Amino acid sequence: MCGRYTLGDSHDLYRRFHVVKDELEVPERFNVAPTQHMPVVIREDSTRRDASNRLTLMQWGLIPSWSKDPKPAGGLINARIEGVLAKPSFRAPVRKRRCLVPCDGFYEWKREKGGKVPYYIRRKDKALFAFAGIYDVWHGTGGEIIEGYAILTTRPNVLMAPIHDRMPVILDQAMEDFWLDIPGADITSLVATLENPFPAEALEAFPVSTKVNSPKFDFPELLRRE
Repeated sequence: MCGRYTLGDSHDLYRRFHVVKDELEVPERFNVAPTQHMPVVIREDSTRRDASNRLTLMQWGLIPSWSKDPKPAGGLINARIEGVLAKPSFRAPVRKRRCLVPCDGFYEWKREKGGKVPYYIRRKDKALFAFAGIYDVWHGTGGEIIEGYAILTTRPNVLMAPIHDRMPVILDQAMEDFWLDIPGADITSLVATLENPFPAEALEAFPVSTKVNSPKFDFPELLRRE
């Protein structure tokens, strides 16, 4: 699964993801946790040739539109890509409501003799990248609206396998537009392609402070190698 990630370098966010409306203030984050609101990239109208990307804040935790209750636990934070086309919570969003989740790294915990050790995983070039995400919009009977997203996960690559049995679906930059644009009827083949994990040789992983275990800690020093 993916339960924490970072977006420490937000200065290049608009250029990197071709977002035209520069109106959203995005603070630096070094320990993003479920239920928090973070920026995602959506395509305003993928059926139009001049469709543009938009950056918007959503809750990390997808609540199915048909759900009667937005609880427990603030929504579904991950979606296994192997079952995303069939699971009732995800099959409509993956066809109609896909997004990019910008980040520059994520945390995962490795079981060792002394307990769980947090690892930080990022690109070797330290560049921004995107998880494949899906989202839904929940409407409450009292008029409340919750837009929430989930991060897709897949089997681990050789770097991640010793750390955890799952990893987020990381999109190659060339695949990002396909993820946003592809018609729902054609999504099956793309999902099958994305089951292949991101290349291990492009990533690095190293242990970090156990302070990351608590969402109350959110500062750059969390990324220091231990």
